Amino acid sequence: MKIEITPAVIEEIARESGYLKEGHIQLDRKFHVKDSKLLQLGLWMLEELQNGGAKGKIYSDSLSNMLIIHLLQHYSSVIPLHSNSKTPANQEIFQVIQFMRERLEDEIQLTDLATMANMSQSHFIRIFKQQTGYTPHNYLIRLRIERSKFLIRSGKIGLKEIASQVGFADQGHFTRLFKRETGLTPKLYANQSASKPNHMVY
Repeated sequence: MKIEITPAVIEEIARESGYLKEGHIQLDRKFHVKDSKLLQLGLWMLEELQNGGAKGKIYSDSLSNMLIIHLLQHYSSVIPLHSNSKTPANQEIFQVIQFMRERLEDEIQLTDLATMANMSQSHFIRIFKQQTGYTPHNYLIRLRIERSKFLIRSGKIGLKEIASQVGFADQGHFTRLFKRETGLTPKLYANQSASKPNHMVY
């Protein structure tokens, strides 16, 4: 049995659970580990897989959340935003990213982000890309897509509302960017996510 968990899901739960305040989470590579709790969770997931997801999505989601929390508690490390994360520039970039995460539904302007970081726009773009590998605009889109994937997997609200909640102008704009980033339309991703409990991939 193979269990796949995307980094975005791990980070989302890590932040919501308080395990990650800043930087990024990284799971440690460990082999031949004897962990009775991890084994039990895996067996429960295997049993649910063999039963065709008979106990429902809430049950399988709960198992995956417990598994991720266990991994965070015992097999994870926090990686700073950058090796020089205590420098003023990196602290400013981290604060900007936190602001972006908290205001995904808003129309975020580059001028506002640069002002928040106390930098000129050109300097801010250069430093931001240096620290993250992306321009501020592309990073914001990736944050919005990752958040929308989380909301789609939750299955609690419709795609139109999700598009609005994560800051896309309309559902058409959301669909275009989602497909560009993931290769799937939001609807197809939702359909695949609905069947994930049968594959135990989170």
